[in-house]
Amino acid sequence: MFFLFWGFIVWLSATLIFRFAGHYFFTPDNVVLMTASYIFVIPLILVITLPVYKWKKIKSDGKLKAAICIALPGMLLDVFALIFFQDIFTNLNLESDKYFGSWLLWAYSLIILTGFDKRLR
Repeated sequence: MFFLFWGFIVWLSATLIFRFAGHYFFTPDNVVLMTASYIFVIPLILVITLPVYKWKKIKSDGKLKAAICIALPGMLLDVFALIFFQDIFTNLNLESDKYFGSWLLWAYSLIILTGFDKRLR
């Protein structure tokens, strides 16, 4: 249950950041900033997942379930965020919705990947 709640908090934080400051770094015309947003999320995902697994003493076999629980609330809620993109993210250019969607898939994929054991038996 904790990881579902944590996932909701992560989703809410990211949504608010994009809602109020996304126009500063998420502009399709600026390739450097767009690329940076895709790259920057990699260490960010590691920071919001790996220490939490350690803190909650999640063993290797439980990390994938925890990762899925972190990603799931945001994945479900972003269905509606993307449908109502122009109403929620009024600060973002409407043409950036496809980039936003791809960024979300990238970020959720990274979260889930943190759940895989490094050794992959």
